[in-house]
Amino acid sequence: MRFLFVILALTLFCGSVHAIDPPANIPSPDALALMSEPSDPIFEEADRILLFDRTTIEVEESGLSHRYHHQFIKILKPAGAVATRALRFDYDTSSNIIEIRSVRIYHADSTTIDVDPETAVDVTAPADLIYWGGRMKVLGLPRLMPGDAVEILTYMKGFQIAYLTEEPSSFTPVASEDSLYIPPMRGHFYDVVLFQGDLPMVEKVYEVRLPRDKPLQYSMYNGDLMSSLRFTDEAFIYRFWSERISAVTYESRMPDLSDFVPKVVMATVENWEDKSRWFYETNEWVFESTPEIDAKVQDIVSAAQSDEDKMALLLHWVAQNIRYSGLNMGAGEGYTIHPSSMTFQDRCGVCKDIAGMLVTMLRSAGFKTYAAMTMAGSRVEDLPADQFNHCVVALETEKGETIMLDPTWAPWNRPIWSRWEGEQNYVIGNPEGDGLSIIPAFDPAENLLTVRNEARISKDGSLNGVFKISGRGISDGGLRNLVAGQLKRDLKQSLERRFGQLSDRIIISDYTLGDHRDFSGDMSIEIKYAIPGYADFIGKDIIFSSPSLTLLAHNPAWSRFAAVPIEPTREHDLFLWAPQLIQIEEKITLPDGFKIEPPENLDRKAEMGAATLEWEAKGPSLHLHGELKIEKRMIPSGLIPELQEVVKALQEQADESLYGTR
Repeated sequence: MRFLFVILALTLFCGSVHAIDPPANIPSPDALALMSEPSDPIFEEADRILLFDRTTIEVEESGLSHRYHHQFIKILKPAGAVATRALRFDYDTSSNIIEIRSVRIYHADSTTIDVDPETAVDVTAPADLIYWGGRMKVLGLPRLMPGDAVEILTYMKGFQIAYLTEEPSSFTPVASEDSLYIPPMRGHFYDVVLFQGDLPMVEKVYEVRLPRDKPLQYSMYNGDLMSSLRFTDEAFIYRFWSERISAVTYESRMPDLSDFVPKVVMATVENWEDKSRWFYETNEWVFESTPEIDAKVQDIVSAAQSDEDKMALLLHWVAQNIRYSGLNMGAGEGYTIHPSSMTFQDRCGVCKDIAGMLVTMLRSAGFKTYAAMTMAGSRVEDLPADQFNHCVVALETEKGETIMLDPTWAPWNRPIWSRWEGEQNYVIGNPEGDGLSIIPAFDPAENLLTVRNEARISKDGSLNGVFKISGRGISDGGLRNLVAGQLKRDLKQSLERRFGQLSDRIIISDYTLGDHRDFSGDMSIEIKYAIPGYADFIGKDIIFSSPSLTLLAHNPAWSRFAAVPIEPTREHDLFLWAPQLIQIEEKITLPDGFKIEPPENLDRKAEMGAATLEWEAKGPSLHLHGELKIEKRMIPSGLIPELQEVVKALQEQADESLYGTR
């Protein structure tokens, strides 16, 4: 969700210097001819298709832009008719407006129905954690049948929610009623356009017209697109289009769409340094401290022994005390960082406000800090368009080195920069101007999970044991979140649910938990458990399984290994968010009189992961020394099959019964 820095000048023109003729409904004969064209084989599985999707945008000198969107949807199956029973159009009154210009239904029998746009219901849009007053227009349609088509024309003026306040401008004045919709970075335009989505498309066209003094730089990624540049005495006209576009195939744990679907990234901004300086200049005022903030900072860092301690203490105070909840502060909400005095008083905000609070507190403690733009979960192309969805903090040391901190992702996580955020692009807002940078890849050992289990099987088949588990990086966060937010009286049940992978009969009799509020060291837990009827006796044999492998092989809450989907075929890369190393030490002791034949060792390696299990029998005990490793957060599609083979080998051994005999 791009609620942060997305200052995409969304739009089209209306009342601009170089007005264009708004698109109109296509003539009925042309519409019916389009509807009757034979369906392309690549659309056979679809329940509806876009016969065309056309966007035209005109940008004024001030950056005010106007967008006309023209779509023609054909219904192919009953499911498509149900999915098109109502149309929804989202907007934000503080930064854009939307008008439903025309909705026309073409029936298969050649009759048409015009749906009155005035019958649309304008209501508050659903919200979760961010309550900025977004709205939506919902227009119900008459019953549709396979063979029908719906033509939709809309107009939007404004920009998508961004961060920053407006600056005084020397650009051509605009009507006062339009000033609200000028993007914060006045005079500029940028956009990211995806050319593949949920519906297959026969044709998609995107056209943007800009004044000749605003040349647009652009690049196309992830596939072939067609483009053209035309010009008049007053404007440059950029056009991008594609044909016969299949719908996106969704798969589990696939990357963000912008990482693999064909797209165009465009901007009139010349370079990242310009964007960096602008971001700094327009936000600097919000970081002003107050006596109350200064006093709190001194209280927090009073026990610190080093600068590193101060950074960590302040980061974790902000992370734990500024709740993620976006309240509407009024004018400018959504594209203005809340002043730190407001955030300190409200004790809540979204990532931009949380990052701003940390910038202010670190400055109060004597550090040189800035806010930075980043994109969590997908790639930023090296072209200065708005490709950001998150705000973080950059700290410059006396040696000129940069330390990145993210308070939003730090609740109940020890690292000052989340290990879920490796290989993530960012741009720091500073007065000198900064370029596009990237967080280094994290080593699997930075997300170490250590699992030690010592258990004994009784003569009645019950298993009694103790798990000792410690974590680092994402594994540390997983253990802290197992405890955080739980009422003490509910904690035992919560632990039994997490360990329920072993058996639904598990009983946790005692537990010792590290202090999840202490971020000076890695988190650990110790669980004393019992599972009645865990082992089966058949004649002289005893049959059981490895608790540690059962816990780790199939449960992604513990293991990135278990997050690898075992699918027969896969089209996209696999996005696991983080690498991980798991070390296993297990000892299972059988009842007196039993001996055990250890299973074969497992040693499977792939470029992106490995599983090593070494078994050893010592009298009545079976010892397991194991190591599981996922190398990268992103697994290229070509390397997934060999990694799946490693995962399957691990899961097969986890599911395989172990045997002892008298």
